[in-house]
Amino acid sequence: MTCTLPIATKASTEILAKAASASSADSTFQLLYFPFHGRAELIRMILILVGAKTETLVADWPAMKKNTRFGVLPVLYETTASGTILELAESTAIERYLCKKFNLLGSNAWEEHLVNEYYNSSDALANYFIKVLFSTPENRHKEAETFYSVHFPKWATAHEKHLQDNGNNGHYVGESITLADMRTTQVMHLLKLMLPSGIELPILPAGLAKLIESVETEPKIAAWLQSEEYSKLSMGTKAFFKF
Repeated sequence: MTCTLPIATKASTEILAKAASASSADSTFQLLYFPFHGRAELIRMILILVGAKTETLVADWPAMKKNTRFGVLPVLYETTASGTILELAESTAIERYLCKKFNLLGSNAWEEHLVNEYYNSSDALANYFIKVLFSTPENRHKEAETFYSVHFPKWATAHEKHLQDNGNNGHYVGESITLADMRTTQVMHLLKLMLPSGIELPILPAGLAKLIESVETEPKIAAWLQSEEYSKLSMGTKAFFKF
């Protein structure tokens, strides 16, 4: 079904900044992306966690490409209480914008740095996995073996040490879910969903396992993971990468 894109408000940076700073509870969101997980999945998870009013817009691509800021997806449209429409582009920028808005980056500058640090590390792991996703069927097993023998153990060891140092409470900082917790959980969901035939998913150390459990058992996220829409996005992801 073709959708009509919202028209972003044209105004000065000062005016748009004021609109963006208004109460987050009064904003509604429209997420433009394809019918699979991809770079929009973490944005979906954030919006679900905070209980934001959200509508999904399925992209008519490439017809809509010229109407987006950088010609890439996802794009998130935020309509504020004043009626101002903000167009947000680039997935990592959108994620950080939302987490800043909804207080999911820690409680101080040091915690925010750690959140960004471990977010970036899990993001890098996902980027290594892209080589597996886009490999030909005959090379996929070999690429996965390299990923799980070289990149994954280094990542898991570094993250586990920090989680144990933080008290093994299921979070990278503090005692509540942050952007880093969600990114790591979302990456693990990707690895589990896109596991090539003949490859076994490594057993996670205790700290990482507890972190993922903490995110997955949050009531709103748990409901999302069990939803029909999430299942359809998973099927769309496997079909897109021909798994």
